[in-house]
Amino acid sequence: TEGDSAKTLCTAGLAVKDRDYFGVFPLRGKPLNVREASLKKLAACEEIQCVMKIMGLDIRQKYENTDGLRYGHLMIMSDQDHDGSHIKGLLINFIHCFWPNLLRVPGFLQQFITPIVKARPKGRGGAGKAISFFSMPDYFEWKKAIGDNLSNYQIRYYKGLGTSGAEEGREYFENIDRHRLSFVEQDQSEEDRIVMAFGKDRVEDRKEWITNFKTNVNVNESMDYSVRQVSYRDFVDKELILFSIADCERSIPSAIDGFKPGQRKILFSCFKRNLVNSIKVVQLAGYVSEHSAYHHGEQSLVQTIVGMAQDFVGSNNVPLLRKDGQFGTRLHGGKDHAAPRYIFT
Repeated sequence: TEGDSAKTLCTAGLAVKDRDYFGVFPLRGKPLNVREASLKKLAACEEIQCVMKIMGLDIRQKYENTDGLRYGHLMIMSDQDHDGSHIKGLLINFIHCFWPNLLRVPGFLQQFITPIVKARPKGRGGAGKAISFFSMPDYFEWKKAIGDNLSNYQIRYYKGLGTSGAEEGREYFENIDRHRLSFVEQDQSEEDRIVMAFGKDRVEDRKEWITNFKTNVNVNESMDYSVRQVSYRDFVDKELILFSIADCERSIPSAIDGFKPGQRKILFSCFKRNLVNSIKVVQLAGYVSEHSAYHHGEQSLVQTIVGMAQDFVGSNNVPLLRKDGQFGTRLHGGKDHAAPRYIFT
């Protein structure tokens, strides 16, 4: 699972299943990209070592089937957002790098999908009639189709698995066949797509891959979550690519205004609030999160706010926010700023 909060959901859901056949292990952060990683780096990666120990995998062994393993399947239960797709990709890359034959075993590698958005009709009894969407393109298509009737629904975005309650977890596992998708290899050329996505020497191929992708994805071009099997090619070209595009969008400033999405949302929120008096950085982060559809961690938002207020040489030509407190020094690149609950902007 992706983190301890997902483990809690999984444990609650497994109350309706036989625990003799299911084990749960929470990953802390993203696994290592093992392709071209040194053995020393691999040995130092606790997450990878734990997965190998739990599954009974040995990098010196070749496996044609699952007979020598402690479990017959490896099911990835990550968030349904872009970062969750990246974690799935890193684990697929890990298995392919050391034991490519296991990817060819039907059903060995599986993913557990949960809704990323739920639309509930307003009024009594709406919870039982909720519409679940497993990808953002599906939700956008439905939103476009119903038009003005959207106001009749309460929309909830599920940032992570921890957003789902224990009852929803039990519901997911009661209908496990709806939420469990198996990865299958249709032909060996699919393995090159995995190498292309994670190989350090395939940078030019990745540039072309991202450039050729149409960002206005139609539903028939996005991942189909109604099927029970997903090919590795479809996963890389229809799901993992959405992470790569989102990663570029939030890492590269726009040519139009010079902002990244996080900075743009902070400035929008400041104008909306008519921010002329100082407030704590942590309070501004909460306001931005509430009013600008910011779906990532508030710690990263706090760092962006601090960065927009820094005025030492090498930070900003013109700080867009006014600092009030210790916002860091040039000596440490601004990383020595005070805790966000102590400083104002």
